[in-house]
Amino acid sequence: MPTWSVDIVPGTNAGDPATFVAQNQPSAPASPPQTLYTDPGDVVSWNNTTGQDHCISLLADPNMQAANPNNPGLVIPRHQTSAFAVSNGGTVAVNLPYTCLIHPNETGTIQVS
Repeated sequence: MPTWSVDIVPGTNAGDPATFVAQNQPSAPASPPQTLYTDPGDVVSWNNTTGQDHCISLLADPNMQAANPNNPGLVIPRHQTSAFAVSNGGTVAVNLPYTCLIHPNETGTIQVS
């Protein structure tokens, strides 16, 4: 079971939202920015390299409602979340959108094959 890290990095300019950078993934344009490709059972954690708190939450539905049981949680500067095991629920492939509950314009996707 591979372990993946997603870095939370500061925006390019002051005031820009942070971005999620998945480590060891195909480069753009081969893969969309802020997308992590995984298999069922892989483990993901988010590493905060910014000077602000972030709170990572997977989203329960396309209407962007937070799924509290699936919330990897608060990650303070220079720390990382606990490991989060991904699942595709038995379907062929699924996209798992996630966001920062503190900064809702900071979003990413885990694509589970």
